[in-house]
Amino acid sequence: MDFWYLAQAPRITSIIQDRIKATLAEFHNHKDKITDEGLWRGAESGSALDHWFIPKLELMQSVTPSISELGAPVQWSADTTEHAHIEVIKEPASTTNHQNYDTQICCYLDCVKRCWLFKTATHLSALSDADNTHDQNLAAEDNGAEDGDMNMADDEDAAAILKDIWSSRCFVPDLFSIAERLRTTLPGSVPQPVHMFSLGATALHINHQPSIKRISIDKAAELFDILDLRGALADYLGREGPHARNFHSFGRQRCSPPDAHLPFSDLQVWYKVCLQQKSYHNSSSLEPVFTINAHPPDRTWKYGHHDTAILQVDAHHEWPTSGLTGHTVVDVHLIMCPVSPRGLQLVWDDCLLVYVQRFDMVPQQQADVDLATRLHVLKQATHASGEFLGDIFPLDQIKSYTHLVPHFGEATDN
Repeated sequence: MDFWYLAQAPRITSIIQDRIKATLAEFHNHKDKITDEGLWRGAESGSALDHWFIPKLELMQSVTPSISELGAPVQWSADTTEHAHIEVIKEPASTTNHQNYDTQICCYLDCVKRCWLFKTATHLSALSDADNTHDQNLAAEDNGAEDGDMNMADDEDAAAILKDIWSSRCFVPDLFSIAERLRTTLPGSVPQPVHMFSLGATALHINHQPSIKRISIDKAAELFDILDLRGALADYLGREGPHARNFHSFGRQRCSPPDAHLPFSDLQVWYKVCLQQKSYHNSSSLEPVFTINAHPPDRTWKYGHHDTAILQVDAHHEWPTSGLTGHTVVDVHLIMCPVSPRGLQLVWDDCLLVYVQRFDMVPQQQADVDLATRLHVLKQATHASGEFLGDIFPLDQIKSYTHLVPHFGEATDN
């Protein structure tokens, strides 16, 4: 598994190349343990095998040498052609009468290609006509233009048209550049709080209009089933201080009572936050935008719809270079912003906050991860009373989305 994951990296350095070679060598050094236990069995007979005559294992020996000669192996992936087989063969075939399969598929492909070429030709023809008209209008004004410059411009326009026709229709927005423009805009010209911002390798975006424009703290606690919301807010403000924007972490005891007094009584609430990250292997490449939900219980979602995320809890460790060191997995329950009382302007009324509940990592017998899945095993952290451990953090301490896989025991909880 380690070999497969490392070999799929889009950029491979000499260090990663050595790691790929080492993981394959580690497997071969210990593979006899599998045959000694009789765990390597034939697909047809089901009987135990005592050899490793597998063509794919032999092929793996050539992966590391080929990287130096031909580049990253991911370029030879068959995923694209396999998906094309679905779009070009399987889906069209499902619409036919299942007679004369080869003839009907070839006819369909011929028709699609003709339509595709016709569309390309009409786009280029329209571009050529527009350029001719434009050149005639500018002929009297720009007699000194070089022919080479005009041809280069035509080539660039044609390339842009072809890219528009043949490129992917999946547009990936650049939240980082938008956040940078908002940050450098003149103060006072952008509504507060800023709804799109980036920090490190993560950019966050929430809707300009909140899902709930104004709700009391007690009603929000009841709606989202967060019994300690008021006490958590009081503790957060006590740690935050009147002016500074401090870094927050888990592990503190709840000091404020459930009915603690707060300088505000209402909140703005959002049901989701969008998150984008830079590619781990190439910081100039952007990942797709993911949504982290924090929806209260309703008719559709009996227990609410809230997703998990990775939260930074140590300012000395940055995501993703530090991995999970200095970070923890949390369940996002509430995204909010305090609302100043009428006639007052609090320092916290432009601060986006999130209420989360923490997961703890369960230590395994022989390693930090589950031996079968190579994944961390998690459980929800609780107080001594058995209540889930939750706290409030600035929204920008969320660094990544994360996916949890249910770990079922012998009996499934209905």
